[in-house]
Amino acid sequence: MIKISNGTKKGYRLKVPNNNLVRPKTSKVRKMIFDILFSVEGKEVLDIFAGSGSLGIESLSLGAKFSTFIDKSPTSINCIKDNLLKCDFVSQSIVINKEFKEGARMLIREKKRYDLIFIDPPYSYFDDKTLNGIIRTALKLSSPGGVIVCEHPKKEKIILDVENRVKEYKDKFITFCWQD
Repeated sequence: MIKISNGTKKGYRLKVPNNNLVRPKTSKVRKMIFDILFSVEGKEVLDIFAGSGSLGIESLSLGAKFSTFIDKSPTSINCIKDNLLKCDFVSQSIVINKEFKEGARMLIREKKRYDLIFIDPPYSYFDDKTLNGIIRTALKLSSPGGVIVCEHPKKEKIILDVENRVKEYKDKFITFCWQD
């Protein structure tokens, strides 16, 4: 279990899938991410490869308007739903049980746009071009001025026409991207 670090649900314990595919964000990593973002108040949030849903739920705790969660694992989907129920965020969220590309295509067809997109795929998901491809897909779902936050295992050159900033944290990199 992990705890929500900030906001109205600070201290609430979240269920985490007990498999080797999910790496829940430590409170230090989440704090670093949200400190860089400054405010999520009133934002529409998309949490892709959501796992336990900790980033989208922490966003709701900090005042985000709505969070959408995408994950293909039934175990993760059940944890996210349980966590949303426990935190009383069910009415401010939707949980989509689909693979990343399929879920993203569905949201693109529905013309959905998000102010903040979190991407945290299993590290086995990455190859040399994956980060750029994931961010390119996420940009299609980003509102003007939206921010994309992606955790990945290695420094990879961003080959997109977007502003980006990479923060190194121990054994991982967290890339923040945005369009002007």
